[in-house]
Amino acid sequence: MALVVDAHHHLLDPARIDYPFLRFLPHLARFVGHEELGALAKDAGVDASVCVQAADCEPETDFMLAQAAEAGFIAGVVGWVPLADPAATERAIARHRDARAPLVGVRHLIHDEPDPDWVVRPAVLDSLRLLADAGLAFDLSAFQPRHLEHVATIAAAVPALRLVVCHFGMPGAKPEDWEPWATAFARAAAHPHCVVKVSGLDMYRGGCDVDAFRPYFDFALEHFGAERMIWASNWPVSLQLTGYAQLLETARAVLAGRSPAERDAIFGGNAIRTYRLPL
Repeated sequence: MALVVDAHHHLLDPARIDYPFLRFLPHLARFVGHEELGALAKDAGVDASVCVQAADCEPETDFMLAQAAEAGFIAGVVGWVPLADPAATERAIARHRDARAPLVGVRHLIHDEPDPDWVVRPAVLDSLRLLADAGLAFDLSAFQPRHLEHVATIAAAVPALRLVVCHFGMPGAKPEDWEPWATAFARAAAHPHCVVKVSGLDMYRGGCDVDAFRPYFDFALEHFGAERMIWASNWPVSLQLTGYAQLLETARAVLAGRSPAERDAIFGGNAIRTYRLPL
């Protein structure tokens, strides 16, 4: 049976780490460790996961790597390195090579940067080249079409880099928000090393509505294809610590008409290949 991989979740230690998003979700301002997710993942039939950063600091990366080393199901960590400083990025990558759990990618909260073009600054692009050389993926925290537009710039500057667009590139919740997101999303999909995480829609739709989600899944299938789509929960942000299994079942319901090979790829195989998970 094909493995099911949750390719995007968080763990939290707000007593030691400042998470910007907790200003909007104060009910999550508590310790959330791997034991809590592990029980939910086991019940839902999820075999492995990727823990993703939620704070732009190295202590959080250390925390996630330590949690992954304790948990048998966390197959990789997408951490943070100081991309604005290539020399510091190189040192951080070298330091994490000896971690007991694998660092498989890097993310920076570019949506929190005042400059929407931060990710294509020359120094950042130099750091992204270092990620590519180290075999690490880059998770693009694209919360506006402008961020998606930068996929083309990054792909041209660093053609070997595997780019992962988080949460469908955050389309708006209203029909009138379809553009300019759709055009930027389709252009990002034109680059063969770019994949998309099918996650996050519930954050502003208040639950798991199959009919509401279907247009976005179908649009992603049209442009990325099943071979470049990755299922992820975005837990605990998604559904506010409830309904973990429902997130997976909703995605399965939306994709019920696809072939078994396509579903296996979306629910596990693509994450394993993109992040080079040791599974």
